[in-house]
Amino acid sequence: MLTLDWNALFASIQRCNAAYCEDEISTRRQFAAMGAEVIAWCSDIQHQAVLSISADGVLTLTNAGTRMSEGNSYNAVADLWQDVDFTPLVVPGGRVAAGAHMRAQKTYPWALEHLPDGQMLRVEGHSLGGQETHLAPLFIPAPRLHSMIAWEPPKAGDLAYYTSQRQTFAKCTTALNGSDPWMAWPWSEETLQHPPGPLLWLHDGTWAWVKYEEWPGGSVLHFSDHDEGAVIAAVQRAMLVG
Repeated sequence: MLTLDWNALFASIQRCNAAYCEDEISTRRQFAAMGAEVIAWCSDIQHQAVLSISADGVLTLTNAGTRMSEGNSYNAVADLWQDVDFTPLVVPGGRVAAGAHMRAQKTYPWALEHLPDGQMLRVEGHSLGGQETHLAPLFIPAPRLHSMIAWEPPKAGDLAYYTSQRQTFAKCTTALNGSDPWMAWPWSEETLQHPPGPLLWLHDGTWAWVKYEEWPGGSVLHFSDHDEGAVIAAVQRAMLVG
């Protein structure tokens, strides 16, 4: 079972929230306010990522996720259709979502170009950024992968993929908030799934370790559980419980 470092988790979701900023200056300011130094920033029409030295001294790649249309989660469907392809793609060890793999092919080589020799990298992200985080083992050599934190990601790989990377996923925390329906996306795809290990479930002011199949499931009445502000508040409440 993973040991929870609530301070590290809280810092992670704050970085993920800041990574959504659509201009580099604002991003650098928000990261600096958290005690992190931005090393590099990349952005295109579909994706955004930030490489920083975090307040704890760990070099961190933060993958931004779906940009909610004007902050409205109910418009996320249109954003997702523009950003992602969930067709299972064959990769070493199994199959993964093709859209996430396409984004990862751009992001991880870019990050490695800025990674000093011998330096380890922590990878994190929210939403599609969390899905892309689950693909980090395909691109980052295991000895250089410090840890992974995936917040509310859609399904990213099949069981064979996660099984082939089981040792690396022992360093991964996957977290979900409440009844977020995007955790079950794509809803009709049976090949892709979440890691078979326990997920960190934030709910009702507390938290629990659950396997995906033990989670009561998402609800279309709770798209707001996917908003990062709601996740940040849930982490804060869970920290009080400890």
